[in-house]
Amino acid sequence: MDVRCAAAVREALFTDTKMYTYDPTCCPPRVTDIRSVIADLDTQIEAALQEAIDSQTEEQSDETTDA
Repeated sequence: MDVRCAAAVREALFTDTKMYTYDPTCCPPRVTDIRSVIADLDTQIEAALQEAIDSQTEEQSDETTDA
């Protein structure tokens, strides 16, 4: 799944669970499971974005040293 799709899925999952409290004793297990998936997606999206930033920074650095 690409980053754009992951972000869309993450948003849909967040929207589906935002009406529930964060108190695990009051949430259905399904919501707790979905929130775990959201956290995993957040981690993977952040890593992919950081990789893209690093790659772009490296490309810009190569351009300035080639000149």
